[in-house]
Amino acid sequence: MNPEFQRNLWLEASPRRIAWAGVVLLLIYGAAVALTRNNPYGALPALGGVGAVVFVACAMLWGARASGNSILAEIADRTWDFQRLSALPPWTMTWGKLFGGSSLAWMCALTGLLMMVIAGAAGRVEGLGNTAVFMLALAVLLQAISLGAALIGVRKARAEGRTARASGVLGGLIIGAILLSWVAGSAGFQRGMGTEGFGALFSANGLVDWGGRLWPAAGFRAVALSLFAAWAVVGAWRLMRLELQMQNAPVVWPAFLIFLAIFAGGFMLRTQGLAAGLAVGSLVVALSAYAAAFAEPADRVRIRQFVQFAGKGDLARAAPLTPAPLAPLLIATLLVLAAFATSSGSLMTPELGQAGALIAFLLRDLGVIALCRMGERPQRGDFSAVVTLALLYGVGGSIGWAVGQETGGAIFAPLAHAPLISLVSGLIQAAVVWTLAARRLGLNAPPSAPASVPAS
Repeated sequence: MNPEFQRNLWLEASPRRIAWAGVVLLLIYGAAVALTRNNPYGALPALGGVGAVVFVACAMLWGARASGNSILAEIADRTWDFQRLSALPPWTMTWGKLFGGSSLAWMCALTGLLMMVIAGAAGRVEGLGNTAVFMLALAVLLQAISLGAALIGVRKARAEGRTARASGVLGGLIIGAILLSWVAGSAGFQRGMGTEGFGALFSANGLVDWGGRLWPAAGFRAVALSLFAAWAVVGAWRLMRLELQMQNAPVVWPAFLIFLAIFAGGFMLRTQGLAAGLAVGSLVVALSAYAAAFAEPADRVRIRQFVQFAGKGDLARAAPLTPAPLAPLLIATLLVLAAFATSSGSLMTPELGQAGALIAFLLRDLGVIALCRMGERPQRGDFSAVVTLALLYGVGGSIGWAVGQETGGAIFAPLAHAPLISLVSGLIQAAVVWTLAARRLGLNAPPSAPASVPAS
């Protein structure tokens, strides 16, 4: 048995804790039966509903918290550094933490899933298998995201000279999700154009239009969410590799971005064509660049090493040091160019022009984030970057709009009314910001010796 899983199983699912959990579950299900003893349909429908609540509470809430705490508790107890020195490979450590830390939560949750399946089978509910797969995949997705967020928090805290805490990681995850949703719904991102299809994962009924075909909604949700859950587990594994002092080749992250672009763009193929699908894919990939820029630790030495090795053409050494926002920036740019190339006779439609201008502002924004986060106090860099971007878009856009309406506003944001002005303005601002960021990063300074662990 995986020793890390076994250790977490002993800690989380001791006989005493299992006994107490069993008593609580018996009381919950017993209360459901007692309250529905006069129900003409019997107690099974009520048990199915209670089971769904138990599964959500245990697998999705409790389990996600336990998965993240499997790392953060080690940090608090000052035992994580010893574990990092162990001989356990990253994958063993990953799934041992992911499922061992949430083992008791899974034991309780599976009783709820069993009640759901029994009640659904008795009531001959259609799509019961798809529903069960969907809920299992959603639970794994949330737990893997929680573990990945904890690993990101640990890496950032180490780079900023502080200790990662559960409250800080949870707060950062919630605030980051809120900010990304605001950015996705902004005018520059065409009011959420790139993320419209993701609603089909939870709200679609009947049929889903994706990839030029109509798919049964229940089966589509189950398969799509299972794929996202698998990617989340792979992401946690890759972050665990970094924690164990290994280097990651830049292959998995670009592959996920391509998958994300295909998934988002597939909702546009049948109704709006390939060009619209490529543009939508570029929007969701560009959104990922912002998340990557804030998630990556503020490590000036790593960036200087990457620039020097890349400048010499030493791709073998530069590849493992590639900054995470670079892949989405390049892929989003290529998708926009492909959208222009495949659009028939309408190269400057407002939507495509705005997508092109967005790339210029994305380049500027990444420079702003680097400039703020790579200062003398990186622990304040995230807040400074958010405030700076808010001022550039909010105050700058308001002033531009007051002076020149759509044309003035296009100087400070990628707008469809004047995409060429937005493109030129964004590129000029990006050049200025990156000149300042390059000075702060000290790209001309000699880098320290690179890590000796080979990429794999």
